[in-house]
Amino acid sequence: MQVLTITTPWFSRAQEICAKKKFDQVWIEIVHNDLEETFLEWVASLSPIRIGMITESLTYSSDVHEKEPTLEERKHKVERRLKYMTHALVCDEKDVGYLKTSSRVLAMWWTPAVPKRFIKRQRKLASLPYGIFIGSVYGERSKIIQNPELKELMIHQQSPEHGTPYPFFFDKMHGALYHFLKSRLPGTKLLFLFYLHFLRAIRQRCFSLWLEALQNGCAVICLPHYVKTYTGRVVEGMAAHMPVITPDIPDRPRNRALFEDGVEILLYPENDPIYLANHIRRILSDPGFSQRIVEKACRKINNFHTCEKRVQQILNWVETGEEPVYA
Repeated sequence: MQVLTITTPWFSRAQEICAKKKFDQVWIEIVHNDLEETFLEWVASLSPIRIGMITESLTYSSDVHEKEPTLEERKHKVERRLKYMTHALVCDEKDVGYLKTSSRVLAMWWTPAVPKRFIKRQRKLASLPYGIFIGSVYGERSKIIQNPELKELMIHQQSPEHGTPYPFFFDKMHGALYHFLKSRLPGTKLLFLFYLHFLRAIRQRCFSLWLEALQNGCAVICLPHYVKTYTGRVVEGMAAHMPVITPDIPDRPRNRALFEDGVEILLYPENDPIYLANHIRRILSDPGFSQRIVEKACRKINNFHTCEKRVQQILNWVETGEEPVYA
């Protein structure tokens, strides 16, 4: 199998990179990318199968819309882009049914996965007696972080690439790329190959640092988020050989069935910091319990939630219509 990856900065040169090429399938993220209609028309000409990757929920409650009014327009934007797709990978299980009734695309529920080669076989022997949260603070997250019950149990840690040269390399590479693309100089295909080589090296190193940072505490903590599915940090925490504590997503039974609560994962009601604090206390007080959760979660992601497995499942679904089994 041959795969051509084009990252967002190169979209303006995509037609040159893909000149005289035809593809069996095209996969494209259609939520956050800046995609003009003319670009999508060109994408539709490349392949009979176009798969739109929807990385956010499309439908939200009224209280979330009040906090984030742009979400409604984002939904309409995705719906317009779906006109150019034949299939959709949908992260929110409820949106699968919505798309089946509101559009012509074939939709599949798509869950997070992690590259198999990054799954660690053991955790650090020495770690801090805290749960570790790494991420942005918005919505209810600030209230949870400031809750007195969690003051001595959880820390908000910076992204691990801070203090390393990798953000500098990344910014300088893209700064030079911006000037190259703006100048319309020749040499697109050669520079594109060099760019991908160095981008992958930076990304892989940063991802390794990320997994190592997740091992700094006693558990990986996920805080409430808008998207109605487990975040990628859940399987990444498991890949780091750590117990994962994450909000229970209401009204999403298929998501709930991915991992067994109290056996492979620890769930808490998203607005209950006391429940979260009690989970951290149990992890700290019962190392055997913590280790059992880690071992069972690692076994689950090795069997069901690697990127290699997920790609195979998606290809099979496109060919046969058979929905993947995730648990």
